[in-house]
Amino acid sequence: MDKLKDGDFMKVSYTGRTATGKVFDTTSAEKAKEAGLPEEGRKYAPVLVVIGKGHVVKGLEESLKNMSIGEQKSIELSPENAFGVRDPNLVRILPLAEFKKRDLDPFPGMMLDLDGVKGIVKSVSGGRVMVDLNHILAGEKITYDVKVEEKLTETNPKIQAVLDSFSLTAESFKLEGGVLQVVFSPEVKKDVDFIVNKSNFVNSLLDLMGDIKKLSIVEEYTLEQKEHKA
Repeated sequence: MDKLKDGDFMKVSYTGRTATGKVFDTTSAEKAKEAGLPEEGRKYAPVLVVIGKGHVVKGLEESLKNMSIGEQKSIELSPENAFGVRDPNLVRILPLAEFKKRDLDPFPGMMLDLDGVKGIVKSVSGGRVMVDLNHILAGEKITYDVKVEEKLTETNPKIQAVLDSFSLTAESFKLEGGVLQVVFSPEVKKDVDFIVNKSNFVNSLLDLMGDIKKLSIVEEYTLEQKEHKA
């Protein structure tokens, strides 16, 4: 069978483990439950991966290029090809006062998002906070059990897969003459998560699908929703 190449849309199932066998991520609800990883609201199912777009770590993406539809394998990755080697320059000492300004009370093990950079608090002492901004799996050897479930070749399944990857439910969508219209019904909760996911969906779709030249988002509301907000 033909191997996968840059630009191909596929659905992939996987389970990632550290060198000690600890599961850190999976698309399987059963394996997530066994590992104590279930996330509230997460839908466990094969995920969209577009080859060449950095949707997965470098080593896994390169391995996927040499796989066929339906193929399953176990892939061992060095830190360089997984989440990177540990960089001591990414361990920072910050004043405790900076955290207080943000109404944060740091403690060892606390996960942080500092202006878009994720980190973990290592220690708090003498008015100073040590924060490690390395990826939590930096320096780790990783193993992925991965299966290429299917390749998406038609336009509508590709659009649906991108919607699903950002947890968006559209009432309908239609592509005509390079213009895509996506309609979100009144039943869709238009909260902050929706706004962020919608923005990411727009940017991702226009990047991934060159045949879409214009994207129109239609959000429908009811009078009852307006009165409820008031």
